[in-house]
Amino acid sequence: MALFSIWNELGFNDNPYSQVTLRADEVGERLLAGRDKEIKLLIREIGDSGAHPSVEGPIGAGKTSMINVAIYRMQQTCLEANAQELYLPAEGDFQPDPDPVKFERDLYYVLAQTLIKYKDQFAKVGLPEPDVRLMDKWLNHYQYTSKGGGVEAATVAVQASYGSEPNPVVTESGFQRNVRQLLKDCFPEGAGGVVCVLDNLEILQTAGKARDALDELRDKVFDIPQVRWVLSGSRGIVSRAKSEKLSGVMLDPLILKPIDDQAACDAITRRISEYGTESAVVPVSPESFDFLYKTFNRNLREALTRAGEFSRWFHDQYVDNLDEPVPDEAERDALVSTWLMDKAESAAESSRSVRRRSWTFFDALCEYGGRAGSSEYERFGFAQPQGLSAAVTDLSDANLIVRELDPDNGQKTVNSITPAGWLVYFFRKNFPSTDDSEGLDEEVALE
Repeated sequence: MALFSIWNELGFNDNPYSQVTLRADEVGERLLAGRDKEIKLLIREIGDSGAHPSVEGPIGAGKTSMINVAIYRMQQTCLEANAQELYLPAEGDFQPDPDPVKFERDLYYVLAQTLIKYKDQFAKVGLPEPDVRLMDKWLNHYQYTSKGGGVEAATVAVQASYGSEPNPVVTESGFQRNVRQLLKDCFPEGAGGVVCVLDNLEILQTAGKARDALDELRDKVFDIPQVRWVLSGSRGIVSRAKSEKLSGVMLDPLILKPIDDQAACDAITRRISEYGTESAVVPVSPESFDFLYKTFNRNLREALTRAGEFSRWFHDQYVDNLDEPVPDEAERDALVSTWLMDKAESAAESSRSVRRRSWTFFDALCEYGGRAGSSEYERFGFAQPQGLSAAVTDLSDANLIVRELDPDNGQKTVNSITPAGWLVYFFRKNFPSTDDSEGLDEEVALE
């Protein structure tokens, strides 16, 4: 990172505006802000036996980071209590996979690696330590590393011997039996387990596809007693995916809203403290980050992206350029505002092809929250759905709105404001124009 990154020159040892999901570790614990209430609720649901918890919220709200930190807090609480109970974060990530057999195979590999990584923690809480010596040897020191490529590689053509010790992963079914037995041995009933996160369910697009995928996995992975799952997704797909078959498998989702403005500032303050040195030049202060966060409709991921983009511009203008003095903190805050306004003006200029009647719908959709279904045409003053569809097409061509499949009905669409759209809306609020608000057809005029 030091060779090609701007951050060392700015006095940081890492990017404080990185969009990378926080991990289930001490750094993630220090960096997460504004989620104590939700974490407390999620921990209770994970710790209860029975149906698995789920989390739902808008894209960019930090769902996965919150889940990871919740699991880490459970793990640390168990270690401190020493009460024969242990919850471990899975040593791997999961997303929907069209091949349930591959998903199951990957799960057992992750479970094995989790037990290997945390084997020493069992004795610390008074639980039997899993005997993973041979499995570790075969997965990580011999067969797996020599073949490359996961459990499948570790279970194929294993004719070679490793001394006189038997191979615990000689077949895929044998490997899975060994992992289940290890889980059973080291996690007696009620003693905790491995917590896995099934993330980004929205990539399945419709609730029907999500139900089918989860139904496929129900008896394969959701019924392992020593494994707790947290299902996560956006766009309402988690709550809509719950079928009658899954009623005893997954709980109603914990609805995660964007963190409040003060928490967003706190998150950046923590990141600056974590990665910055005493001499660090902070491109985007917590106050300026608050400005970005509000502009992009409180999408944390997008605000972080824009903060990183400004930082690179700032570095090129003032750190790489020895002819320009480095601005002080107040000047940098003013620069963020000017820089974003220039970006907004450029985005608005690129959208001049949008028709006047479409702008009225665009402004109303932003004020409504930025997301509405195609069936809501009357809410926006359209007499026919075709009027809304024409406006959406106009705005979509300008990258101000994106069409997505309705989770409930794959034949319908949901229309959402894009980050570029929020930037244009910011410009229109600050520099209102009458040119695009007059002369609307009666059919499409707002009520």
